[in-house]
Amino acid sequence: MPLTLTPWQRLIAATPPFFKRLQTFGIGLAGLGTSLSQLSGIPSRLSTVLISVGSTITIISQFAVKQLTPNNYDDIK
Repeated sequence: MPLTLTPWQRLIAATPPFFKRLQTFGIGLAGLGTSLSQLSGIPSRLSTVLISVGSTITIISQFAVKQLTPNNYDDIK
């Protein structure tokens, strides 16, 4: 039986290492797009795409949580 988490428990639950790296990559991609938007030779569409994709990756990877078992569920209460 899967355990359901409240929104607060989901927010403070541990994130798997892969998704932590993915968050860092997304933040870097959004930062790159932001810095490229200040250059006059770069098309604005490119920087917009980089910012959008990086932000989306970061937000979606934030929702990943480690699978909980009944043994370690009591640790986050």
